[in-house]
Amino acid sequence: MNYIDGLKEDIAALPNGEVFNSRIEFMQQVCDALNNDELPRYHFPQLQLSEKEITTYMENNINMSEDQFKVMTDNLEKFDHDLGEFRTYLQTRFGYWATVTQDFVEQMVIDFPDQSFLELMAGNGYISKGLRDLNVQSYCTDDLSWSEYNQTGKLRVTEIESLDAISALQKYGEKVDNVILAWSPDREDIDFRILKKIRTMDVNFLVIGEKYGATNSKEFWDHAKLIDNSKIRQVNRVYSRYDLVHDKLYLVK
Repeated sequence: MNYIDGLKEDIAALPNGEVFNSRIEFMQQVCDALNNDELPRYHFPQLQLSEKEITTYMENNINMSEDQFKVMTDNLEKFDHDLGEFRTYLQTRFGYWATVTQDFVEQMVIDFPDQSFLELMAGNGYISKGLRDLNVQSYCTDDLSWSEYNQTGKLRVTEIESLDAISALQKYGEKVDNVILAWSPDREDIDFRILKKIRTMDVNFLVIGEKYGATNSKEFWDHAKLIDNSKIRQVNRVYSRYDLVHDKLYLVK
């Protein structure tokens, strides 16, 4: 049984569980897109149940025995927990870490028009895929060292040049307007070494991550100068923050 089928079983065990069908349908569309080597079309809504939704659902199903109500609340709790596993499922099944969607990439191109990109540590290449689909020049690079641990680099959605981050900067850093790095590991200092290298170049450094959270090293966040920029704020309006991870796009100096 796959993850989506498990969610369908969860709601089948709930009275009037069909009220949650729209969530499952959206998540299925995300998985279908990734299965087809495409970006999901739209940024994600909040997927886990809000307190208001839980309260309303329980109030609408109050007319049952104490034992039935206990079973229902247990099943609802399981469903909500399983919804919270969507990010982990996308990471392990598709190597899809940053929530890169078509509308997010489209907004980037609107706010950074007629510009070129270098994607570092690209994984399966989702950002470059979106940019290239819009006829934007993007050099997509990764030495794919993570591919031995999970699906990152094994399910490539676009052509990726085998270069580590520093080598990619040396080769392409002076040829592009923007360097983009998404979801750099939080236990490696490669991001700080990238930052120091980029500071010798005339290029925008765009980072998708969670400050002092799931991504990037402490050393990086300690030294990164985060620039408040109206263009970045506009792009972040269509970047998905759909669970407890609060990652977003940063302009870093």
